Amino acid sequence: MTDHPAVEPVTRTTIDRAVGVLIALRGCSPEDAFAELAAHSFRFDVSLVQSARSIVAAARGMDSANGVACAAMSSAQEEWGPLLADRRDPYDHVA
Repeated sequence: MTDHPAVEPVTRTTIDRAVGVLIALRGCSPEDAFAELAAHSFRFDVSLVQSARSIVAAARGMDSANGVACAAMSSAQEEWGPLLADRRDPYDHVA
């Protein structure tokens, strides 16, 4: 058992969202998306949760987000920035 049961669902949801972003970007399986997320975490020496938070924030078009370490955010931009830029709607900022 964990001392913080409320943290686990939030963490899992964050990872699931990140996997979903990678599935959309890559057109890959959930297993391949999770493997890519884990590889990013290892390669850039950030936690899996930080990797997940960073790609979700980057997919939302945020340069930074609460709870996302600067190193994780910059590594997400390095890793997935070009893919995300190709997917963005050029008119998404127009109200």
